[in-house]
Amino acid sequence: AHIMIGQTGNKRGDKDYFTLYLGNHIMGGGGFTSRLMKEVRDARGLSYSVYSYFSAMRENGPFLLSLQTKLSQTDEAIKVAREVVKKFQKEGASAEELVEAKKDVNGGFPLNVASNADIVEYLAMIGFYNLPLDYLNTFTQKIDKITQADILSAFQRRLTPEKMLTVIVGGEANTEKTQQTTSVKP
Repeated sequence: AHIMIGQTGNKRGDKDYFTLYLGNHIMGGGGFTSRLMKEVRDARGLSYSVYSYFSAMRENGPFLLSLQTKLSQTDEAIKVAREVVKKFQKEGASAEELVEAKKDVNGGFPLNVASNADIVEYLAMIGFYNLPLDYLNTFTQKIDKITQADILSAFQRRLTPEKMLTVIVGGEANTEKTQQTTSVKP
């Protein structure tokens, strides 16, 4: 089963953009170091791949969490993934997670602008989203300034785990429980 859980996210240029970006790196965007990966894959073996991201656009894009699991594990995988998001939204990042995420994001940033093609892509993004012209020069500084309190505040204001929608694709039939817990009422 392919599962996506999500809600409305943020837009480019949003005051919380960098905070949500860094916080999500810790929660679900940082690959094998993310909380989602550690809990859903490593601790429970419910999915080979699990991740989350904010897809910031001109207007509010989606926040999405995605994973794949055995059909028989769908309910448990959804429950665990939602618990990770809810806990992060309530408690935020640890001091150690914040330090490591900053190192990871800022350490990887030069690789994102290593070629002329990469730079052109960023310049196009800056122009399209009407971002500050110093975006590339100030990226790492903005990441460095983010605190645990900033992440907690942004995630508490911007994510509403209990209102997130869930979409499940795959398999011939879902369990009755899954159909009940993921139905959307008008």
